[in-house]
Amino acid sequence: MNNVPMTLPELMLAEHDTPFGHSSTFLELDDGRILHWAGHQRTHSDDGGLTWSPPEPVNDAEGRPVGGAETSLVRLSEPGAVGLAARITGEQGERGDATWPLPPRDLYMMFWRSDDGGHTWKPPVRISAPGTATAGYQDTFLRTRSGRIVLPVFHTLGQKSSLNDGTRPICGKLLDNQFVPVGAHDFDPKYSCVYVLYSDDEGRTWQRNADGELLILMDWSALYSYCNECSVAEVSSGRLLLMMRNGLGRLFQAWSNDNGQTWTRPQATVLAASTGPPQIRTLPNGHLLCVWSQESEQEIQRGYARTRLSSAISRNGGSVWEFFQNVHSLHETTRVEPGPIRPVRPAETYLPAGQPATERPAEHIVGVDEHTRWCYPSVLVMKDRVIIAHTYSRFDPHPTRAELVRHGVGENNQKLKVLPLAWFYGGREPADNPYLQEAYQPAKP
Repeated sequence: MNNVPMTLPELMLAEHDTPFGHSSTFLELDDGRILHWAGHQRTHSDDGGLTWSPPEPVNDAEGRPVGGAETSLVRLSEPGAVGLAARITGEQGERGDATWPLPPRDLYMMFWRSDDGGHTWKPPVRISAPGTATAGYQDTFLRTRSGRIVLPVFHTLGQKSSLNDGTRPICGKLLDNQFVPVGAHDFDPKYSCVYVLYSDDEGRTWQRNADGELLILMDWSALYSYCNECSVAEVSSGRLLLMMRNGLGRLFQAWSNDNGQTWTRPQATVLAASTGPPQIRTLPNGHLLCVWSQESEQEIQRGYARTRLSSAISRNGGSVWEFFQNVHSLHETTRVEPGPIRPVRPAETYLPAGQPATERPAEHIVGVDEHTRWCYPSVLVMKDRVIIAHTYSRFDPHPTRAELVRHGVGENNQKLKVLPLAWFYGGREPADNPYLQEAYQPAKP
């Protein structure tokens, strides 16, 4: 079976090239239409994602743009009511009116409400507290069975200066004997940690989880690692699973047994990952779907971060993951085994002229004939299909100048795929695995 650029492409219902990057969020409305939001624009689909209306900008009742970066849509309880969250910078909002000390770059989350399916919008309310820069990841709102609205977000903090006040390295590789950048935030000096916002009154007021920020603790009072850009799903009534991005070679997870009020310490999963964010969803049959950037430690070291966007299914609540598929990939393999839990970065690094070069492991310094990147999935689960939108860019030589051009910047830079549920099970009809339901039960004589 050929899994490049995707597994079972013949099962795909539709594919679109769009200009929305990683700003898309989706919601199935009461009348069956799909509302899509990206930045300050909306589009609709009346046929399950097969075709879409042209994008149109949207303003609220005061004439200000609705939305921003990292948008997320959520259904509210009243018929036709819709909520939207987005990240705003201080320059766009209330920074000039603030009476509290703000961080150098004020980031915060806002919430808009529509009572007519996204046609008109009320002015927004701020939902993250002042004083700490807060950001999110697009398409991550969750409405739990109790009606609670949950939005995972993250803090960023720390100095921008690099290690020992030096210059931050860059990562790259030679593509057709020309330099191309690879990786993302591999040498970021700032720190980040996750927390959870939730509302029990349809977004009018907001609270945050009661047990503090979620961060990866590697050793008592000594070694910590960042985590950020996360997604959340409800595994069973009141039991939530949060998946988060980090730089340790695999996805990390945290669990809540009280509808998002408190959480376990982040812990490693068995899913290999580069520094890209995941989306986690519950399917109509109760199985879990994860879509994420899956790479092995060796692939990351060789500069292949974000070159395989994967999906996998868990039929036992997040313990065992099966049916690994390539949503879009530069590689044939669909499943890779994670390496040790440790920082992993591309090996081919460079410092500015005049500074000494670093030692580099020769086995990971490889030239290639092709390089592409896809990541940051948005995922809508419907009764009989799933819509996945993800960034898409490729690097090609310029026809007249000796330089590489990253296609997708300023043009179509997203792929939107409509896939039947059976695609995520390798073309099989979804079904439970009886053994997985019994595997952790006490042994019987």
